[in-house]
Formats: sequence, C-alpha cells, structure tokens
Amino acid sequence: MNKKVVLLSTLLAAGLGFSAQVKDVAFACGKKSCDITFKFSSDKNLPGFFQKYNAATGKWTIAFAQSSFALGEGSFVIDPSASGLKDVRVFKESGKQGELLKFEWTTGNSVDSDENAFVLKGSEFKVSLPVSKDKSWKLSSIAASQKKQAEVAALAAAKEEKLAKLDAEKEAKLRAAEEKKAALESAKAEKARKDSLAKAEKLAKINAEKEAKLRAAEEKKAALAAAKAEKARKDSLAKAEKLAKINAEKEAKLRAAEEKKAALAAAKEEKARRDSVIKAMKAVSALIDGVSEMTSVVGFGVDQFELKMLSPISLSNVVYSEKKNTVTIAVLGPEKSPVLKVNAGSFVKSLTWTKEGLTLQLSAGVRPVLQNRGGALLLQARESVATEGFLYWKALPTGIYTRRWAKPTEEVLPASFDEFANRYEKNSQKPVSAAQAFFLTALARELIVTADEIELYEGPNENSTALARLTFGEKLESIATVGLFHKVQSGPRIGYVDKRAVSFRDELSAVQSERLKQLAAEKGEAVESKPISFDSDDRVMYSSFGRRDPFVDVKGLVEEGINIDQVELVGIIWESDQPMAILSDVKNSANSYTIKEGDKVLNGKVLKITQTDVLFLIQEFGVSRRYSMGLPDKFGGKK
Repeated sequence: MNKKVVLLSTLLAAGLGFSAQVKDVAFACGKKSCDITFKFSSDKNLPGFFQKYNAATGKWTIAFAQSSFALGEGSFVIDPSASGLKDVRVFKESGKQGELLKFEWTTGNSVDSDENAFVLKGSEFKVSLPVSKDKSWKLSSIAASQKKQAEVAALAAAKEEKLAKLDAEKEAKLRAAEEKKAALESAKAEKARKDSLAKAEKLAKINAEKEAKLRAAEEKKAALAAAKAEKARKDSLAKAEKLAKINAEKEAKLRAAEEKKAALAAAKEEKARRDSVIKAMKAVSALIDGVSEMTSVVGFGVDQFELKMLSPISLSNVVYSEKKNTVTIAVLGPEKSPVLKVNAGSFVKSLTWTKEGLTLQLSAGVRPVLQNRGGALLLQARESVATEGFLYWKALPTGIYTRRWAKPTEEVLPASFDEFANRYEKNSQKPVSAAQAFFLTALARELIVTADEIELYEGPNENSTALARLTFGEKLESIATVGLFHKVQSGPRIGYVDKRAVSFRDELSAVQSERLKQLAAEKGEAVESKPISFDSDDRVMYSSFGRRDPFVDVKGLVEEGINIDQVELVGIIWESDQPMAILSDVKNSANSYTIKEGDKVLNGKVLKITQTDVLFLIQEFGVSRRYSMGLPDKFGGKK
C-alpha cells in the first residue's frame, strides 16, 4: 500500500512559533465510520499535522507540530483485541519542521491506510476511520485507570516488601540462635575428638615401637636366609654354565657335520638336475636348444610370460618394433634356431633367435614391461580379457603342462588348498606327457588395514556382529570379494571388512607406506622392501608426494582423460557406497572434476581412493609407475 503523508497547511493559524495543547483524545463508532477526535484546549493557534501508515509494522501515526499533550508522554493500552486501535504511544520527536507530537497507534485489520478523511470543527480535530465494532473510549479515562492500577500495584508491592523484611529479620534471629547452638556443640565435639586423637596417638606410638622391634628381627632372619640362598644359586649357576658350554661345543660339532653333509647332498642333487636337463634336451625336446623352461600365468589383471635358459639372462639392447609387434633382446642363443610357436593363451605368440638376439612375436598392441628376475626373462602386461581365476601353463623339455584354476562359485571357500585342487582336478590337461612336471601352491593376496580403526564383521554388512576391532597396519589374508566388502582371515577368525578401509600392499600410497615403515621400526620388526603380490612387482616407481611429476610434459586436459599433472586434490567424499575424489585445475580453480576408483585418466586409471590419498596407475613408454596425491593438511602441507 502506498504510504502517503498528508499535510494540513490550512491549520497553520499564526505560524509555528506558538504552541498548542491536546487536552484529550476520544474514540466512537457510528454506522458509517469510527471517529477519533483530538480535543485542543483552544481553537487558536492550531498546529499543522500529518498521518502515516506503515504496513510492515501495522503502525498508524498522527503527528502535530509544536504541540503538547495534557496527559503527558507515555504508552496507553486501549483494547488488545480491537480490530481498529489497540494501543498508542505518545512521544515527542525533532524533525525538519521542528518538534513534533506523535501519536503512534498499533492497529488491527480494519485500519490499513493513511488516506483517512479528517475535519476541523472549532477546537476539535476529527479523523474518520473504517467502521468497526470497537467500543468507545477516552484517553483521559484510560490514563486515569492505568494510573490507579499502578498506584494499587505500588501499595501492594510496598506491603509485600515490608512483610518480607519482617520475615527476614525473624529468620536472621532464628539463624543466629541456631548458629550459637551449633558452635557450642562443635566445640564440645572438637574437645572429644582431640582427647580421642591424643589417646590414639599414644597407643599407636606404643604399637609402632613394638612392630619396629619385630620387623628388625624378621629382617635379620631374612638377610641370613637370602645370603644362604644366593650362595646356593651361584654354585648352581656355575655348574649349569659349565654343562651348557660342554653341550654347546658338542652341538656345534654336530651342526657343522650336518651342514657339510647337507651341502654335499645339495651339490649332488644340483648336478643330477643339470645332467637330467642336459640329457632331456639332447633327447627329443619340446623346446629350442638352450631353453630350459617357459611359463605363462594369466589372472588378476596381469598377463605374465617367463623364459629360463641354462645360463642366466642379462637384459641389454632391447628394441621394440611397433610395426611388426616384436621385441628383440641381445641374448645369446643357439646358432641355428627354429621358430617356436606358442599356442597356449599368452601375449607371446612365438620366439626364435636371429643374429640380433632373441626375438619375441607379440600380440597386436601389447607392449609389456621387461624384467630380469633371478637370471630369468620376465615379461608382464595388462590382461586383455578378465579371467575368473588363474590360467597357467609351463613348457619343459619333457613336455607342456597346463592348468586352469577356475574361480569357485561357492560363497564359502574350501578349508585347504589341497581340497581346492582335488575339486578342480577335472580341469587339468596334459597334452604332451603323462608326467606331472610342476607343483602349484596356493597364493594369498595380503591386505593391509589403512584406516585408523575398523571393525571385522561376521557378515558382509555393517549391521552384522563385530568380531574384532582392527587397527592401522594389521595384515589380513584376502579370501574373496563380496559387494563392498572383502572376505578376509585375521588370525583364527574369518569375517568381512569394508573395501575402502583396506588396500593391497602394491596399492598403498607413499604416505601410507612411510607410516607402515615407522610402525615396523617402532615395533622392532623388519621393513618389507617389496610389495607382496602374485606378479612380483619390480616395476619402476615414482612417488610424487602430491607435487607435479617433473618428468612428464604438461599437456592439459584431453579427451583420453584428466591430466593428473595439471590438477590438485581438494577433497574426498568418503561417507558413501563408492568413495569419490574431487580434483581442481591448478591454473583455474573454477574447473573441478569428480573421479572414482577405476576411472580413466591420461595414460592410466584411478587405482585406489583412501580417506587422505588418491593412488593412480600410470603407464608410459612401456613403464608403469604409481602416482600418489594427498589432501592438504590444516597448515597447507600434504598429509
């Protein structure tokens, strides 16, 4: 509603220099309107006025220039339930037109405008308001009633104060009498206490003297017994040391003889093995001359091929051919070599010796990592097709042997590896020879607790019974994966843990690895220098500790994924079914990205997300590296 200020300049009789007085204010309702009348003490020198309505506060204000109110300033309650005027506050206020006398009314729903009609008749100024059922009143009568009520309240308060004072004086006298009586009783009790204490001290002194004499006698007796026992102990110790020295010398001689015997037996066995291999290779061999063994293992995301020769292999002059899908290594071999084809499910399709050395024919698009492990050539690449379990074959001069170890479909794994092997023996094949040429052992993947504390649950959900509480650094044996949980074995107990709170050793961030080393040092344990995993990971590692890798060019964001050298870790969403990390562009913080485990990035993927770190696996130029990015701590550093 438009709040309009109405000025009545015609009421200015002789200018603003004179002062008018409002004697009283009356209110009455008729059939057409309710009128509020301001009665001035004279019809001379009547002042200017304005009216204003504030819809936000529900206040309607009438103001007169250079005026006073016979009843004085103050607040007057009229009728809080009225639909028109409920109460009024009378006060003076200085403005641009000089001092104003204001009547500020609290209104009901019937008064909602400042465009109310008004009329001046003699010394009475009347304003017409909308009609209502409110009762008639005079402000002088209301003021008198309020004053009388205040006086009655004041008299009641004074009377109550006087009664309270008398009660307080009476209570003080009673309290003083009680305190005097309590003081006498306390003095009497104190005297009795002191007498009792003196008597007890005297008795205690007598008892202490008596006890000291008894203790001295017992100590003397104990000293004599201890001296006798010490002499007997020394004699027994000397005798035991002499006997132990004789036994140690005897045991050392026996151990030396056994070690010598074992060394001779081992040398004899090694000679027999070499003779057997040479004999087998001189006979009908399934391999190229000089090659003693080839092994392939596919599973858990890794495709691995291993080649052993009679002499140790050293890596030198490795040449890749993208066009021919070959890799050539300067390894000495036979002068004449056929092409040995591999048809047992490996990325290595064939091998032969040329004048440049050993040449391996690879599957298209595969560029494996090459390693020298104990004198054997080891090639590792990503598994092209996910395998449920292990695909394994071994080629020896006497034949080729394969195994397929399928993933069990039962929820509960066999109790032992022998039971597992017997159950899946039907998948065994022996294409060339009936001899069993290898022994396959169970391989457990080790999990490390990376959270400060976690629960080992009876079932694969957090509502299951907690079997134990595990802390950071504890080692668990991975059995299976069930949804968001790992089924693990901790000591004699088998249960389930949240996948987000544990990591395989080769998935640990640099910060977590350092913390594990510190924990092992504090316990006096040996620090494991290599990750424990089935593929014996000897790849090149680079730990960035949250900083940009200086060996990789900055290329920005591309379609193949986020360039992790151009972003920084700003947050981790942990309390969800799948952890997510929030990355921000270092050049433009307005650009942010959300990633989860398994998402692709430039030349790699997100390997693991923990509460404080994100671990990436990056593969460039045939070399794999792990990149650890941590959250900043409260001081701006990296956790």
